[in-house]
Amino acid sequence: MPIQLEPHSAPSKKILRQEWLAVPLLFFASALILSLVYLQHSWTGKWMGGTKPLSWNGAALTMNKGQGYSDLGKLVIKALTDQGIAVASLSPPAFQAENYSTVLWAVSGATPSVEMEFLWRTADNRVFVRPLVWTANTLEPLEIAEDENWHGQIIDLAIIVKGTLAAPILVSGVSLESASLPEALPNMVKKWFAFDRWQGTSINFVDGDAIDKNVAPALAIAAIILLALTLNLILATAKVMPLNIAMVWGMVFLGWFILDVRWQTNLFQQLELTHQQFAGKTWEGKHLAAEDGALFDFMRRVNAKLPPASSRILYFSDDAYLRGKGAYHLYPHNVLARNDLPPASQVKTGDYVALFAKKGVKYDRSLQLLMWGDGQSLKVDLLFLAEGNALFKVR
Repeated sequence: MPIQLEPHSAPSKKILRQEWLAVPLLFFASALILSLVYLQHSWTGKWMGGTKPLSWNGAALTMNKGQGYSDLGKLVIKALTDQGIAVASLSPPAFQAENYSTVLWAVSGATPSVEMEFLWRTADNRVFVRPLVWTANTLEPLEIAEDENWHGQIIDLAIIVKGTLAAPILVSGVSLESASLPEALPNMVKKWFAFDRWQGTSINFVDGDAIDKNVAPALAIAAIILLALTLNLILATAKVMPLNIAMVWGMVFLGWFILDVRWQTNLFQQLELTHQQFAGKTWEGKHLAAEDGALFDFMRRVNAKLPPASSRILYFSDDAYLRGKGAYHLYPHNVLARNDLPPASQVKTGDYVALFAKKGVKYDRSLQLLMWGDGQSLKVDLLFLAEGNALFKVR
């Protein structure tokens, strides 16, 4: 008698559906548990409370030192003082420092040759300063709650810019995140989906710069999967549910799918941004629209002043990237790109000296002297000067 296979009964199908339903339930239960553990470990503010976040756009700031202007809700810092500093301040209605845990400055256009600091003034007229960290084309949020000087009534906020400007800096705004968890939680979740600008690793994954590098998405998903598999094993041992290899692969696939969706979303955002930035522009227009457009414009003007014959060009900048890229733009001339200027005795008559985003060098127009270091100077002719960057010819 031939053996007949019975179709799956309704109860067995129900069990199968329940097993697959357990995959997302275990996954999100794991995510919830790890989120609570993370908050317990890292959250320094209040777990309850109703303080609203504060925010101001860049146009609300006033230039106290340096040169700048407001444009379309942003503050444009155009130039520093002769001492290499700019200060933009804000005097909001007084607020209690303890109610806010994080300071976020939205700034663009800075280079590694620029340093920034956050300044605040209390009601008893005491002033405190904290450095701001610049990474991946943005300023990292400043976790201020643990600073012992962040207390009492705050009456003034300011951003300090030091160094050498290669291009204007745009300050889009400043915001203070509430130290109350219910108010801060939406912003914390929003950071996970924040746009992460294109980088060298972006072809493979989003590396987490947009979420302060606290926990990279790939690492977080891996931890969630491992905990979900552990929960599955515990429940299987307790005979609450079977241990099914398909469920294991289902959890791995779900985590992979979430990472891939986020990566694709980020990629499409970058595609739209790149289209707006470069589409329809000429070769020169694309270079000028790029992040190092100020360098390209400077080198274009330098090349226009140089003779056709190969000349020795001494090019100096405080930033390694600007030195390498700038030297590339000057080829096929004989280029020497360095950080520090050499002794004056090593510079020859007829040499050209180009300075871009370079500190510690002064030019005296009346004496036509280029001066640096410990009493070093050269007689030069100024060929052009723009936004602190210049080209000279040695006499």
